[in-house]
Amino acid sequence: MEGLLNFITAVCGRIQVISDLFWDFPTNFEGYANIPVLGNFSLAVILLIGSGIYFTVRLRFIQVRRFSYGIRILKNSRAKDSKTGISPLAAFFLSTAMRVGPGNILGVTGAVSVGGPGALLWMWISAFFGMATAFVESTLSQ
Repeated sequence: MEGLLNFITAVCGRIQVISDLFWDFPTNFEGYANIPVLGNFSLAVILLIGSGIYFTVRLRFIQVRRFSYGIRILKNSRAKDSKTGISPLAAFFLSTAMRVGPGNILGVTGAVSVGGPGALLWMWISAFFGMATAFVESTLSQ
């Protein structure tokens, strides 16, 4: 049993090194931390927002261009002859419930209480670019 515990501790130690690389890497260097705006962001945040901006530009603002198409799909019901299956609206509600949980609701509340109303603006901006990333994730998963 002690051997298993040592193995798990070793694995967790290696995972922690990788986690520190993404969350603490650039911010722990003095030269990087002195950059006015960029110095406050970790590598993970830069990669996530950067990939969202890249996908938004590369897909020509898919989240704006195809918004009406998404609404049209939600309005359509199942085929009349189909008695089984799930409607597009029910699938949307289920996927939204899976994506937005109590943690996200509490996270927004905490961010606004700590950072003020300006935090909401930055959450909207990151969510806008996150839509393109979510589209690419969904497309690749099919």
